[in-house]
Amino acid sequence: MAREPGKFSIKTWRNGEYFKVGSTIFLVGLALIICSHFITHFSVVRDAWNNINSILMPFYIGMIMAYLLCPIYNMMVRWVYKLIKPKTKTARKAFRLSRVAATVIAIVVMVAVLVGFIMLIIPSLYDSIVSLVDRLPAYFRQTEELIENGESSDNQVIQYIANNMDEFEKRVMTLFQEKVLPASSEIVTFISSRVVSTIKGVANFFIAMIICVYVLNSKEKFIAQGRKLILAVFSEDRAEKLFELGRLTNTTFGGFISGKVIDSLIIGILCYILMRILAIPMAELISVIIGITNIIPFFGPIIGAVPSALLLVIISPVAALKFIILTLALQTVDGNIIGPKILGKTTRLASFWVMFAIIVGGGLFGFPGMILGVPLFAVIYTYCSRGVNNSLKKKEIETNTITYEDFSKYGIDKSEVFGKAAEPYGIEGPEKKTE
Repeated sequence: MAREPGKFSIKTWRNGEYFKVGSTIFLVGLALIICSHFITHFSVVRDAWNNINSILMPFYIGMIMAYLLCPIYNMMVRWVYKLIKPKTKTARKAFRLSRVAATVIAIVVMVAVLVGFIMLIIPSLYDSIVSLVDRLPAYFRQTEELIENGESSDNQVIQYIANNMDEFEKRVMTLFQEKVLPASSEIVTFISSRVVSTIKGVANFFIAMIICVYVLNSKEKFIAQGRKLILAVFSEDRAEKLFELGRLTNTTFGGFISGKVIDSLIIGILCYILMRILAIPMAELISVIIGITNIIPFFGPIIGAVPSALLLVIISPVAALKFIILTLALQTVDGNIIGPKILGKTTRLASFWVMFAIIVGGGLFGFPGMILGVPLFAVIYTYCSRGVNNSLKKKEIETNTITYEDFSKYGIDKSEVFGKAAEPYGIEGPEKKTE
């Protein structure tokens, strides 16, 4: 039945201009209130965010483990399925058995890698600590002899240290009596909290393993449910764009993480071999540190090299100097040959944006954020760049960035340096293309 003229209709009111304007004002006001609450109660929001991250940590770890084990799992499913399919009654049963076998093999591989890592680093760490403790008395004796011999010499630095040694000992004892002993309860509390955190971390790891198994065996179902939801909510064009985003994200993250793991493994092995050749002590421990920290882009080599060099200085300054030279040569080879060959153009980010992504990701999410911040920012950067370029193409404006760069202050003609690609807009600025 047709609606009578002038009669109120919810549908007409919802599509009217007043409703749209009112909804826009309401949403803007709500956004401003949320932003104001976020700024004025930042500490509360931060504590809540940390609490949520702590609760979800097993899920984060489990999904990361599943993502890393996915290639092994997929390969084993294919291999086992082809092997047992002729021997089973139905293909479905063969598929289920192949999934079970692939899950067991993937978990065994992960546990074997972790156990191997622990077996490699713990004995080396123990030997390094024992060696350092054994050397400490000799270092103290050498220091005392240096001070005693320097009392009669003209070395003013040594004479100053010798003359103020008693005062230094008094200050240390005073600090110990007034600060350390009264704070013993806080120290005990701190140690207890670290023990509890360690136990909680171990529990989270086992929970993460269970989550990893569920994700490995249900990833196709999760992806299918996500596709159904997107197709139900969005139009086909918008849904296809979201699917493209998912493919780009998977390609970027997968290529970056797997490439970084392989690259770091190669660097760790090369570091161990070269340290053995150069007779640098603690080769096992330092190689593991260098390999692990190399996963972090840009800052990783520095994070691993600095404490390792300081540790070697205590044992042998000559060995520390060898290690510094070795690290510089190794990182030069990695940055110019090994890394580009393995990673290719996975992220396509400039060094400035890599550093930005690491600092922001590390500040928000700690160590995992330093690793995952780069591929995540690469995805965001790619889509922002695509949006800008598409908008320029619609306006028939050049999209090549070099054409917008101004080198007039150097007295340089861009076309001479960069060729014809830099010619369209010259130094004056962008103009519309002419047919």
